[in-house]
Amino acid sequence: MATSERMDSINQVLRHARGAPFYRERLPGTPLRSWEEFQRLPFTTKEDLRRQSPHGLICVPPEKLLQYHESSATTGTPVSAWFSGEDLAEIHSHFSEWGVGFKPGDRVLIRFPYALSTIGHFVHGAAQHKGACVIPADSRSSITPLPRVVELMRKLQVTVLATISLSAVMIAEAAEMAGLELRRDFPHLRALCCAGEPLTQARRKLLEELWGVPVYDNYGMTETGPQAMDCREQRLHPWQEHFLMEVLDERLEKEVAPGETGYSVITSLTPRASPMIRYFTGDRVQRVEQPCGCGQRSTLIVRGRVEDLLWSQGRPIDLWELEEIVSQLPSRRFWRASSAPDGHLLFTVEKEREGDALRPALLSRLEEHHGLRLKVDLVPKGTLYDRQEPISFGMAGKPIYVSTPEHRP
Repeated sequence: MATSERMDSINQVLRHARGAPFYRERLPGTPLRSWEEFQRLPFTTKEDLRRQSPHGLICVPPEKLLQYHESSATTGTPVSAWFSGEDLAEIHSHFSEWGVGFKPGDRVLIRFPYALSTIGHFVHGAAQHKGACVIPADSRSSITPLPRVVELMRKLQVTVLATISLSAVMIAEAAEMAGLELRRDFPHLRALCCAGEPLTQARRKLLEELWGVPVYDNYGMTETGPQAMDCREQRLHPWQEHFLMEVLDERLEKEVAPGETGYSVITSLTPRASPMIRYFTGDRVQRVEQPCGCGQRSTLIVRGRVEDLLWSQGRPIDLWELEEIVSQLPSRRFWRASSAPDGHLLFTVEKEREGDALRPALLSRLEEHHGLRLKVDLVPKGTLYDRQEPISFGMAGKPIYVSTPEHRP
């Protein structure tokens, strides 16, 4: 986007956002003249959203509000999100172009939470926008434990499974426990759609090996709705016409170079019911600029939230690096990592087969490659997730990969 066009879009959304009580005194009353002026605007923080919820960020008349959502509140007071009819039409229309290619005849089983969460409703709307049939198998309901999800996928000839990546592994495990072979006994399944947590290349590869179908990712949050989605080439592209994304350095002072990891700061570019102006998301991302076969040039890599970093041996380790290590182990499905008292980075990994064992030579290679002192504890199935409790086993909320004392097995 040219500078003049970008500033025009920014000034339009700033004028719109000043209709919200929170932004009324916070934003300038006159148009900005430069990108530098925009970058001097204060950040909107998660704490701001908590304090202003539920009504402080609304900037449209009440009668235009059609849908309400809240964050899961696992880390504090929930954050409110309101959407107008125009917002929902925009999201469903653009989201329906997801690389998975929803189409008439598809049967899309949606295994996301529905209560107050956003992603299940948005996938639901996007699939139906393209004429697909949806099966709302809520992930937080005792009505649809994993055995029933497996049954629904078989008897309804599901073509697309939409869920968080950890849940896709759990469903695979439940199917195998029922004596099914994933690649043989789900012949109609053609794709998985993931969202709700960072999808690393290692996790994508694991899912594709398990199910034998391509995996398509999506990135977003309650506050904004979807912000990026995979194209047909399975590359995650930001919605640049809907959001301005700054990727800032650790001091939040300047943008990092393309390909470097920084902190995502989001500004809405369309007149949402609850627009975000320079919202500090807390997500660490990389933006890579290179042509894609779909025609897009900007690809997003989401490395996870700053609070999910695991510190070990004096440096931060994110989910991408943790899963890269796990991907080399004899068991890869269910694991947690923690800093051991002796300073090692400790992985607790459930065995997939009774005979799984770690070769010392492999551990040495991993230590050398990553520059870390590692320990791997292969434990029996059920240590991290109890297979005898199908309700709790299948109802994982926010996935836990980094162990804190209360999460250690």
